[in-house]
Amino acid sequence: MKIRSLKFMTDENISPRVVSFLRSKGVDVIDVKEEGWFGSDDKYLMGIAYEGKRFIPTHDSDFATLGIKEGVQCYGIIYLRMKDLKIDNVVSVLNRLFMVEEDINEGALIVVEDKRLRIRNIMQ
Repeated sequence: MKIRSLKFMTDENISPRVVSFLRSKGVDVIDVKEEGWFGSDDKYLMGIAYEGKRFIPTHDSDFATLGIKEGVQCYGIIYLRMKDLKIDNVVSVLNRLFMVEEDINEGALIVVEDKRLRIRNIMQ
């Protein structure tokens, strides 16, 4: 599946403006803050995302650590590992991400940096 066709569950550290941007692009987004899950355990959130077949965009490396080192089941993670976390930069980088034509599989870890993108399969 292509990145632009993925469903998301945005982590609590993702700005509401970024959530609005994603929705304006036609992305099916559930936001942790809107759902009242603020402060919930990351493993719990990964379970919800897995059941809903949703990738988790986050600025937090903990999700990747849980998926890679602890083997916590996850549908997919988009780790926004950027130096410039200003909203305009995050939106610009995500806009470029949606242009990627590479197929993304369930269980992928997508590491998005300011100038590059890496995709790694973390599910066994």
